[in-house]
Amino acid sequence: MQEPPDWRNPMHTFITETAGFERAELLIWNFSRSELDVLLFRVVGPIDPYREAIDAARFVTDYDLTPIDDDAFYAYVEHETREMDRQLRDSFDGKHVVLVPPVIYHADGTTRLRTVGRSEALESVIDAVPDAIDVTVESIGEYRGPARGTLELTDRQREVARTAVEMGYYDVPRDASVADIADRLDCAASTISDHIRKAERAVMVGLFE
Repeated sequence: MQEPPDWRNPMHTFITETAGFERAELLIWNFSRSELDVLLFRVVGPIDPYREAIDAARFVTDYDLTPIDDDAFYAYVEHETREMDRQLRDSFDGKHVVLVPPVIYHADGTTRLRTVGRSEALESVIDAVPDAIDVTVESIGEYRGPARGTLELTDRQREVARTAVEMGYYDVPRDASVADIADRLDCAASTISDHIRKAERAVMVGLFE
């Protein structure tokens, strides 16, 4: 989904315009108050620039940022409900569909979301989306549950983990070393080791929490 710049949430625009940010994942939300949105995000990027930007955002009434590690943090946000957000939500009203979190706001300005429902209901949602928003259906299929743990990976961690699997790092016996992966990705072995450790932790925590 691609929103025009004047529709996009200002904090999403900040992510698109600021180096070091990959995405913001909307994990859960509360829209029970008509004029106030209460949201929990996981943001992949540096926390200090984000804090400065959200502190200056006039539509934000309250927030709290909690570091996860050097690459990501949680953002609890309360902000005034914008008219364009209300119009987008109206597309789902009365439809027999379920929006499956997270909703992912990428640094390229696109937004990705998953919905579950019968095909005719999903089609009615797409038809009801405001004309200003460009909608692209990437895939259609049966819902097989969340990809637990892997949602916590940064794009770089995902790339390193995928390369490790492809090269046989996790085979028994092991067919590739950290140094081999580093050579393939043209970076330091210590960096690869750090990415693998963080990726493994995210997957294990996601699996057993």
